[in-house]
Amino acid sequence: DANQGSDDAADSDADANGVTPIVTLAPGENNPTIDAGIVEIPPEPASLGDKVFFDDDGDGIQDAGEDGVDGVTVTLTGGGADGDIDTVGDNTTETTTTDENGMYSFTNLNPGEEYQVTFDESTLPDGFEFTDANQGSDDAADSDADANGVTPIVTLAPGENNPTIDAGIVEIPQNPGIEIEKSTNDVDADTPELAPEIAAGDTVTWTYKVTNTGDVSFDESEVEVIDDQEGEITNIVDKINGDDDNTLDPGETWIYEQTGIAQDLSTVTNTVIDFETDGEGNDLAAGTIIDDEYQNLGVTISATEFGAMIFDSANPTGGDSDLATDTEGNILIISEDGDSSDPDDDGGGGVITFDLDNPVEFNSINLVDIEEVGGEVRTTDSDGNVTTTSIPATGDASLQTLNIDDSDVVKIEVELAGSGAISGLDFDSIGDGIYKNIGTVVADGVEDSDPSHYVNPEPDPQNPGIDIEKSTNGVDADTIEEAVAIAAGDTVTWTYEVTNTGDVSFDESEVEVIDDQEGEITNIVGKINGNDDSTLDPGETWIYEQTGIAQDLSTGTSSQDITFKLTGNSSTTGSYGNVRTFTKNGVSVDVSAFSSNKSGGNWRTAYLGAYGGGLGVTNRNESGHYHRADNGTSNDYILFEFDEAVTVDRAFLTYISNDSDISVWIGDLDGDISLLNSDILNDFTKENKNGGNGGGDRARWANFNADELTGDTLVIAAKTNDSNDAFKLKKLDISVPDETSIGNYVNIGTVTAGSVSDEDQSGYTNPEGEPEPEPENPGIDIEKSTNIVGADPADAVDADTPEQAKEIAAGQEVIWTYEVTNTGDVPFAKSEVEVTDDKEGEITDVDPTQHGNGNNILDPGETWIYTKTGIAADLTTTTSSQDIRFNLTGNSYTTGNYGNVRTFTENGVSVDVSAFSSNKSGGDWRTAYLGAYGGGLGVTNRNESGSGHRVDNGGSNDYILFEFEEEVIVDRAFLDYVDGDSDITVWIGNRDGDITDDLNSDILNDFAKENNNGGNYDRWADFNADELKGNTLVIAARTDHNHDGFKLRKLDISVPGETSNGVYENIGTVSVNGFPGITDEDWSHYVNPEFI
Repeated sequence: DANQGSDDAADSDADANGVTPIVTLAPGENNPTIDAGIVEIPPEPASLGDKVFFDDDGDGIQDAGEDGVDGVTVTLTGGGADGDIDTVGDNTTETTTTDENGMYSFTNLNPGEEYQVTFDESTLPDGFEFTDANQGSDDAADSDADANGVTPIVTLAPGENNPTIDAGIVEIPQNPGIEIEKSTNDVDADTPELAPEIAAGDTVTWTYKVTNTGDVSFDESEVEVIDDQEGEITNIVDKINGDDDNTLDPGETWIYEQTGIAQDLSTVTNTVIDFETDGEGNDLAAGTIIDDEYQNLGVTISATEFGAMIFDSANPTGGDSDLATDTEGNILIISEDGDSSDPDDDGGGGVITFDLDNPVEFNSINLVDIEEVGGEVRTTDSDGNVTTTSIPATGDASLQTLNIDDSDVVKIEVELAGSGAISGLDFDSIGDGIYKNIGTVVADGVEDSDPSHYVNPEPDPQNPGIDIEKSTNGVDADTIEEAVAIAAGDTVTWTYEVTNTGDVSFDESEVEVIDDQEGEITNIVGKINGNDDSTLDPGETWIYEQTGIAQDLSTGTSSQDITFKLTGNSSTTGSYGNVRTFTKNGVSVDVSAFSSNKSGGNWRTAYLGAYGGGLGVTNRNESGHYHRADNGTSNDYILFEFDEAVTVDRAFLTYISNDSDISVWIGDLDGDISLLNSDILNDFTKENKNGGNGGGDRARWANFNADELTGDTLVIAAKTNDSNDAFKLKKLDISVPDETSIGNYVNIGTVTAGSVSDEDQSGYTNPEGEPEPEPENPGIDIEKSTNIVGADPADAVDADTPEQAKEIAAGQEVIWTYEVTNTGDVPFAKSEVEVTDDKEGEITDVDPTQHGNGNNILDPGETWIYTKTGIAADLTTTTSSQDIRFNLTGNSYTTGNYGNVRTFTENGVSVDVSAFSSNKSGGDWRTAYLGAYGGGLGVTNRNESGSGHRVDNGGSNDYILFEFEEEVIVDRAFLDYVDGDSDITVWIGNRDGDITDDLNSDILNDFAKENNNGGNYDRWADFNADELKGNTLVIAARTDHNHDGFKLRKLDISVPGETSNGVYENIGTVSVNGFPGITDEDWSHYVNPEFI
């Protein structure tokens, strides 16, 4: 600038155009002040900016029509004095906001300084983020902001405006997510190996943890939890990590819960293949080649060469009129040529094979047109065993059912030798024992699934057991010593008490009692601790009985020679005074050892060893090394005590050392010898017998007792007056004198039941000498009656059973009378006779002087009258009603006897169930076969084969009749295996007597009738809304329709509560002190009158 300051010599005089003011100079004047200062011209300021826009198509490029974003905060960071943004100490910032068109700008910017634009992410519209930067080749159209809203650094030239610093925004993509974790009884059992054990009938609790794993909230109405077995799950029991509202927010978990009853997973499933439909219920057309059509049932079918083919027996083709039937419909043939347009069976036969994924119980096969050459059915079990059943040749157009009944079958081969076909296959499958259900959650297009499992625990192992206790004439004579004496020619009674000692019941046909002498025993005379049916239940006892004539058991015996082998494998030392026993041919001998000094004193017990070489002695002066019978420093003795008199002949000496001279004593002694001594030996006959060293074998027989002395005691020693004899005693020969003896009759009773058996023996012998006196037979009897005090004694009732109960009103005085009779042959004193009542205590009111001969002795045949009075109790009780479910399942054949009856019992209520059919107009009533299957009850009427075993209304109407033993209220029935539809007709009423084989329209017309319609699915059929009571129920496929079919699996009823009268029962007992087992008892009963 010109003219600055007061010093004209120092200032600049030139204006902006370089022109100074006009000056006038004096002559000679030098004006040195006309100056011009120059300065650097400043650069022109710069600017930048542009737009924040909605990148609608998300391509990162600003396209035509994409609107701007209003209200976004934009910050410009400058490099400051040094122009460098990285040196932050002097950086500058300024802020602006986008206008309604999304535009912004920054002006008056310093050229050459670094600038950077930041778009504030927090000021973007909710749900938006920055689009991808630097897309495409047009920098003016792209977005420059990175994911955080920051652009690259720019430097501007003087006067430059950069209108390309843009930011595009896009909606943040939503990431919805949902997860389900399913557990069974708190166990996350994703695999069968993790499955908890839950007993059939116990409660199962399934838990479904549903978590929002995404960033999108779901309304409760959007969240659907489905269990593939249990259906929709709606019970929310907890909400975690949320605000307990109706919105499942990100990170929040809802707990759903479902309970049920654990199934019996060992249930048998009956499968019938009739070739009308495939395994999924789709119709099969004639000419269809069959291979994997039943794969879902675990069955694959193949056949010789051209395969197994469907043949319509109602419309035969291929000239096969012999395969025509009126009832079988589709049948399975071996195709002759594979031509599906003209099915024709192979007259040369072949093999149809059924391969099974899992072992089955193969029940039966239905066959058509098995000609004169027949064929065979081969079953292979899981162990590879093959069982063959011949197919009878029943001729052209014949129908037959071949019952196979093979277990654990994995392959079935049907070999036809000629023409023929299969019309049906019946087998039972046992499940894999695992219950699996899958929980699935669906929420606004996202879903997740999780399985869980449970298994039944292993059943308690069955422990069958059986016991037999056999007695002869009442004596449990297990041993010969206990044998009862019965004279030859007298009657013998054998009693066999058979008790079920295990936990498995046996049918009477399974229980076989055999006597090894008397043969099979079948006479059952009593059943104890049971219900008197044909089943031997655990703890129950059956009494079998057999009688015979006692044999003459006396025999004359001849003398017998016996050799005792006196060997063993003992140690060379042991307990002194030990005894060894040897038995041969009924003769026993106890053997022991002793020693004395050389002068025959100092007697002591010794150890008797038994070795391979025979008996030897180790006395107290020897070690085990000296274990022969010897006479070195002391004398060894071997004592033989026989159980009867014998004649000793000779002894075999082995392991002789030096010499084998012996001393022998023979005699009789009363009682056992605990310590041998010289006095005892002096009473016996003594003999010395010299020998030698036994030669090369060092063994010899020592013969003695030439006089054949008889005795029960023998002593052998190394010769007592020598000192060089030693040996072992290996054998002893004796003879038993001949005699006449009485033997024993022993017979063994054996019981076999299923896989268990037991045996018990008893015996008898003939009495010796004079017969025993007749045994006394004491006996006592009590007869108890009930009456009202003051009533006619003739009105007293001997009410042994509740049905005979005396009618006595509550509060009336009761008198009980006890008639005690001596039924034996032994008199009893009054003090010996004790009468008690289990309710009233000891009964003492009796006057013996008024009975018999009045001597206070209850003589044989005499009767005494005891009495007791009391007050009649109020016996009324009120029961509550009870709900009962009948499970109507079983494992029967699909055909059987028409008119059969099945009985079901639950909680004390029994019902007899049978089946009938009529024609469609309600006539031609006939009995039918009632089957019981895994799916429930079904009917095979006389117009159907076993393949049509549902309750249906096709060609005729099927009816199931329920005859209850009392009035009940029927509530609902569960229909399973529904085919077509499940409409039913129900009748409820009361019958007089049983309806055996004559259900008819007249009976049904007297009952209340109701139709109940359903659908083509398994269902509970609810009926009887009026809660009618009756003892008879009839259920039919709806009689005015023709497309309903089902099995009847469950039936829910209730038994009304009622007020009833109990029975007062007391037992009078008489016993005789001093005579164990002589006792008797008798019951009596009374009831209150209003309930008679």
